[in-house]
Amino acid sequence: MRARGPLVLLVALVGAACSGRACGWGDAKAPAGTLPTTTRSDGRTYRVLDKGAWKGYYDAQGRIAVVEYDSNGDGRPDNIAHYDENKQIRLIEVDEDRDAWVDRWEHYGPTGVLEKVGRWRKVRGRADEWTYRGPDGRAVRIEYDDDGDGKPERAETLHEGIVTGVETDTNRDGRMDRWQVWDHGRVTSETLDSDGDGKPDRRLVFGPGGRLVRVERVLP
Repeated sequence: MRARGPLVLLVALVGAACSGRACGWGDAKAPAGTLPTTTRSDGRTYRVLDKGAWKGYYDAQGRIAVVEYDSNGDGRPDNIAHYDENKQIRLIEVDEDRDAWVDRWEHYGPTGVLEKVGRWRKVRGRADEWTYRGPDGRAVRIEYDDDGDGKPERAETLHEGIVTGVETDTNRDGRMDRWQVWDHGRVTSETLDSDGDGKPDRRLVFGPGGRLVRVERVLP
C-alpha cells in the first residue's frame, strides 16, 4: 500500500508552502546560509528552517531529518515527518485531536510504502497496537502489546476484515507459543509450543460448539 493520509497532506502542503528547492526540504543539504540551531525533544541538536506553520530540522551533515507542521496554528506541531539519510519519510507522527499527544504512528518502508500503523489503547502517547495492511488497504494483521513492554504478546490475522487466526506469547519470552485457527468466529484448532523450544509440538482440534475432538502430535 502506498503512502496516503498525512503523508499525502504533508507532500501537498510542502508544495504549497514553498516550491521544492527553495524550501530546502527536497534537497540533500540544508539551504545556503546560516540557520539557527535548536535542540528538539529527542535531545538532539539541529539547524532549523522556520516557515511559520512549517519547520524543517537538519542534522549535523545538513540533511533533512524532521519536518513539523502545525495545522491549526496553536504553536504545537500535529504532523511530524521523520526522514532517513536517503531523504525518505520513514515515520509520521499524527496528533489527530490536537491535544499535544501523538495518536497515530505511520511507519514507511524505504520505497515509501506504508508498512504499519501504530495506535495507543492504554497509555496515551505510547503505541501498543500495530496494524499491517494488504495491497487493498485492509488490515491483514494486528499486533497488541498488552503489558506495555513495547513488544506484541498477541496478534490477529485477518482476511477481508474477519479474524482467521490468533497468536499469543503466553510466557512473555518474545516468541509466540500458541496459534489458533478461527473460522467464522469460532476456534477450529490450536497449536501449542508446550516445551518452550520455539516450535509447535501439539495440536488441539475442536468440533462444533468448541468441543475438543482430538489431540495431535506435531512433527518437526
